[in-house]
Amino acid sequence: MIEARFGEPGGRELDLWLHRAAVDLVAVHADQADAARAAYRTYGKGRHRAGLNYGDCFSYGLAKISGQPLLFKGEDFQHTDIATVALP
Repeated sequence: MIEARFGEPGGRELDLWLHRAAVDLVAVHADQADAARAAYRTYGKGRHRAGLNYGDCFSYGLAKISGQPLLFKGEDFQHTDIATVALP
C-alpha cells in the first residue's frame, strides 16, 4: 500500500523506519493462518457488518489464539467477538 500511494521513495522510507525502529518481521504459523481464514469466513468484507480486511483478519486471529485483547482504532472490530483493550 505504501508504494502504491507514495511510490518507490515511500517504500524506501518505510524500510528505513522499520530498520530504525528495530521491527522484527516474523513468520505466520499455520494455526495463525487458520485463525485468520476463519475470521475472514465469519467477519470478512462483504460477509459481515465488521467487514474485516486481510490484515484485520490476521490481527483478529493472533489476538484470538493468544487470548490477548486487541487494541485498534475504528469501528470494525467492535462488531466481532474479540476482547478489546479497555481505554481509560
